[in-house]
Amino acid sequence: MTDYYNKFSTFLKQKYGEKVRKISLDAGFTCPNCSADGKEGCIYCRNDSFSRHENLEYNVAKQMARGIEFARGRMNIKKYIAYFQASTNTFAPATTLKSYYEQALSFENVVGISISTRPDCLPLNVIRLINDLSEKTDVWIELGLQTSHNKTLDLINRGHTYEDFLKAANQLQKLNVRICAHLMLGLPGEGRNEMMETAKRIADLNIHEVKLHPVLILKETKLEKLFQNKSFNSLTMQQYATVAVDFISKLPSDMVIQRLTAEAPKFMLVAPDWSMNKLAV
Repeated sequence: MTDYYNKFSTFLKQKYGEKVRKISLDAGFTCPNCSADGKEGCIYCRNDSFSRHENLEYNVAKQMARGIEFARGRMNIKKYIAYFQASTNTFAPATTLKSYYEQALSFENVVGISISTRPDCLPLNVIRLINDLSEKTDVWIELGLQTSHNKTLDLINRGHTYEDFLKAANQLQKLNVRICAHLMLGLPGEGRNEMMETAKRIADLNIHEVKLHPVLILKETKLEKLFQNKSFNSLTMQQYATVAVDFISKLPSDMVIQRLTAEAPKFMLVAPDWSMNKLAV
């Protein structure tokens, strides 16, 4: 089957000469958008929807060891990227971050590190730390943006602006790192025009990769209340597929697509049901 977009798995295989596995890590970090007084976080967010390490007491070394064992034993994959995924992985003192990052990178055949964070959580000392890392290993910085429209960012209580993203991207572009923008399709208040405008804006920036996925409605979130009150509807799979294809078509052909969908544990997912079948999507 021919790929009509620049897949992340293909990019990694070309770069490293073989398959590479991202080892997902949860270091127990929180988020500046929900940890301060009076801040309630994004309306769709449940951090435990993508954390699978609650029984490991946030022990990065144990998580890496278990992830590598699985990748090597079950999948015969022998190169790895340490992926700090859960919550905001630059929201801690730089000395703490350095310790966690170095634990993950200490394992044999770890070829790089991927750090998921927010555009408003990259102070100068963290930028310096990232620069130091980039001199030793390959570095990805995943910046959660979701949309380029400030009206929507305000509606979903994101806690930062599009201009914050531009500022963060500009800082990172001065370093030897790869930048990945994390975007959601089908956010409240957005139609095709808004989503295509975001695609055009991302296409004009000097970033390397994007992650796309539909809005997932999870239990015990404000978005669930909007959905139950019929104030918000999720996209059908066909609607999502159509807009995702159109979104990608507006991006540069060399931009890597890290992800095209997402899933959440069945017990906490309200909608859309089709998101559970990643292969079908």
